[in-house]
Amino acid sequence: MGKEANRINGLDIEETREAIKTVSAQPENSNAPKRSRCKWLTGLKFKTYVRNHVFLVDEPAHLAGEDESPNSMEYVLGAYGACLATGFVLNASQKGIHIHNLEVAVDSTQNNVFTFLGLATDGHPGFDTINAKLFVQADADEETIKQIWAHTVNTSPVHNSLTRTVTIKPEVEIIP
Repeated sequence: MGKEANRINGLDIEETREAIKTVSAQPENSNAPKRSRCKWLTGLKFKTYVRNHVFLVDEPAHLAGEDESPNSMEYVLGAYGACLATGFVLNASQKGIHIHNLEVAVDSTQNNVFTFLGLATDGHPGFDTINAKLFVQADADEETIKQIWAHTVNTSPVHNSLTRTVTIKPEVEIIP
């Protein structure tokens, strides 16, 4: 059995606990700095760099894009769903709960996207409602699943970034 005995939901639990312990031993890690760069390619298409990853951002064809990848708002929804799924798997695994199937469905509406397009001045183009629903089959009772889900939502970095005030400092530098 060996190492497989320590694996729950594809995670080596001892390794995961050690990683968390190592990160938490360095107080400066509590701020978890993140960086990205976004480079314009052409039209409404951009290449975004995060750590050693690259992804494209594009608009749908009906908004003059080429529809080769999600737009920024769709990435936010995808990131939210992925963050909730990650948190749920991590939290359930640490409690020894085996997951057989899991999906997080996220949908939203925007307050008034016409403001972004210059067609309106009322409202704002940001999300006004986001729904996130967990579909899960796991070796735990309903109450335990609901407790883990509530904890996951409350501790999700993306959830907290969307629901709390975040200081944003936009700047511009003109390149001669």
